[in-house]
Amino acid sequence: MAYNGHFGKNCFHPLFCFTSDGDGLAAKLRPGNVHSANGTLDLIKPIVIRHRKKFNLFWLRGGSAFAHPDTYKYCEANRITYFIRLRENAVLTKLIKPHLQRRVGRPPKNGAQVKYVDLEYQAGSWDRPRRVTAKIEWHFGELFPWYYFIVTNSRLPAGKVVEVYNGRGDVENRIEEGKNTLRWDKTSCHRFAANEARLKMGFLAYNLLHLIRRFYLWGEDTRPSIEWIITRLVKAGARIVYHARYWYVHVASAFPLGHHYRAVLGWQY
Repeated sequence: MAYNGHFGKNCFHPLFCFTSDGDGLAAKLRPGNVHSANGTLDLIKPIVIRHRKKFNLFWLRGGSAFAHPDTYKYCEANRITYFIRLRENAVLTKLIKPHLQRRVGRPPKNGAQVKYVDLEYQAGSWDRPRRVTAKIEWHFGELFPWYYFIVTNSRLPAGKVVEVYNGRGDVENRIEEGKNTLRWDKTSCHRFAANEARLKMGFLAYNLLHLIRRFYLWGEDTRPSIEWIITRLVKAGARIVYHARYWYVHVASAFPLGHHYRAVLGWQY
């Protein structure tokens, strides 16, 4: 455990990788004082080796902390399309300035006026220029527009690039689920290895529960949360019996969510 200036306390700094469907691919515990992108390539390289040949499209999305030329080069060498946010700097501000002129008329009271712009940009540490897509928004009652930048090697239209990148917001929700429900942040052991083992066990538990959520829960109007599954299925009253090399789960016939158990366990009505 080490001091992290961003969070202002001693902590660990975990690194996660998820699919767009919320499946956990990898988790790694790191000291609290490392950069957010530290160890990124070491984490994703085994994933790429294992899965790259199975998919025609292979995308990598990441926040601005992962905007590093080594990541771009690795993705380009392995036919990976990346969508990574860039922090604003003086050069990007200069490039975007001609596009910040307010549109004629007032912005709508609900929503915002949106404009997408493609730029060619090369940072000092880059070996060549790369495509940068910017999204500009004019909101009602705001004097200045909002905007942000995404570096990508995609050939998709600018609006689609932003849409794909924004999909990573759902992964943030999955991390919050793991933290708040499965206590991924519970790292109270004195040994680093013990804390990392606890994190990976919690990560495995998340994947098992997420598997149930994706494929075995039916008849619900909304997508249930991990907490919903735990409180209604895992913590439900039942009797487990082992007999003749089989495990039997006995649940009351009046249990209203019994059909979920039948689906998970492969039973038929």
